[in-house]
Amino acid sequence: MKITHDKDSVTLSIDPKSADKLLDELKTHTGDLDATNGARALASVLQQAIYQLNDEFRQPPHAFDEQAPKQPSIEN
Repeated sequence: MKITHDKDSVTLSIDPKSADKLLDELKTHTGDLDATNGARALASVLQQAIYQLNDEFRQPPHAFDEQAPKQPSIEN
């Protein structure tokens, strides 16, 4: 894990395996009533980042324009 900060922001760089482990720990902790909103927010951001890391869907080119592939028609 690497943390860098400047005047306006803080950047947390973490490998996927460590992020997943940290997320599991945060999920356990955020179930407690004394968990802070910051812990819940970090868990949410980590969960979204892990999802996006594993999501391989990419919109095909020209999906919504005139060059889009047409669905086969049952009518000729």
